[in-house]
Amino acid sequence: MVERIRSLLARFAEDEQTVRQLVATEASFDVLCEEYHRLIELLDGFDEHIKQLRQLQVLLEEELLTRIEGHQPQ
Repeated sequence: MVERIRSLLARFAEDEQTVRQLVATEASFDVLCEEYHRLIELLDGFDEHIKQLRQLQVLLEEELLTRIEGHQPQ
């Protein structure tokens, strides 16, 4: 359970006791917590992909600039 609500507790730390009680007593709240957890995991995955894509962008731009600057007009 703790892993599932970790990101929620990080976001709403001041309400930890209430969150824990709601998770334990209200099934619909627990379902929302699970959905929130999955969403955060997806967003974290996208962040990592975006970081990798930005690194690829830099490499490609460097290669393109090298070729542009080394091009000899005919």
